[in-house]
Amino acid sequence: MTKLRHEAEKLWTEGQPFVLVSVKDGTGSMPRHQGAIMLVRQDGSIAGTIGGGLLEAQAIREAKEVFAAQRDREQSFILTGQQAARDGMICGGSGTLAFRYCPPEKAMPELPKESSMLYIFGGGHVGQALAHAATLIELPVTVLDDRAEYTDHARFPQADCITVKGFDCLPTLPVGPSDMIAIVTRGHLGDLDVLRWAVRQNAGYIGMIGSRRKRDTLYQTLREEGVPQEQLERVCSPIGLDIGAETPGEIAVSILAEIVEVRAKWRKERNA
Repeated sequence: MTKLRHEAEKLWTEGQPFVLVSVKDGTGSMPRHQGAIMLVRQDGSIAGTIGGGLLEAQAIREAKEVFAAQRDREQSFILTGQQAARDGMICGGSGTLAFRYCPPEKAMPELPKESSMLYIFGGGHVGQALAHAATLIELPVTVLDDRAEYTDHARFPQADCITVKGFDCLPTLPVGPSDMIAIVTRGHLGDLDVLRWAVRQNAGYIGMIGSRRKRDTLYQTLREEGVPQEQLERVCSPIGLDIGAETPGEIAVSILAEIVEVRAKWRKERNA
């Protein structure tokens, strides 16, 4: 669950109103993409972000008026290069912000569904570091391992955890084109079992840890099983950007950077 979603549920439970601000549309150089959302509390503090700077400051001022009127509204905005420069920003663009007033006496508002899920196969050191790093970009995580002690809530407090009988008998998972798969099990056999499953999924990103030699060996095994080469070419392996990472934390950073890069390409293609 993202921090914004958690905060919305907390405020609603406490009987406090809040305003949800979302980027409805936009053109030009924007600090955040369409669909970005921010929660504004009555005191003007926020959870989430629509990009910071001048746009966010304007949105907070507008949200205070929404609190006073207790009505939803939309507001067009223009960030010219000159305006942005005065605020220390390089971005400039225009678009529409949607403001939704959420009083506690009404039902809990339906928040936008999480657009992506990161499935981490392997709850070891790298999996744990990656799950923790994913919270920095509020990316929902599901961790799967065949060892119950590695899918414990205390180990992954901000992730959903699934203990499987083995990586060769995975449960049905709702994997879609905006979801990501990171294969970081404790050994080659586990990685092979997950890879065999992963290449049949419609995931937007598949990454597998290991050396090129290991990768080539596993690929050859799957080719001999009849897996088409084009399916294997979808896999990023060795996983992560090549930044010389060695420790679990460094590897997690390299994986997260690769995921951010892939997601940016998705947004660019969607908005083209």
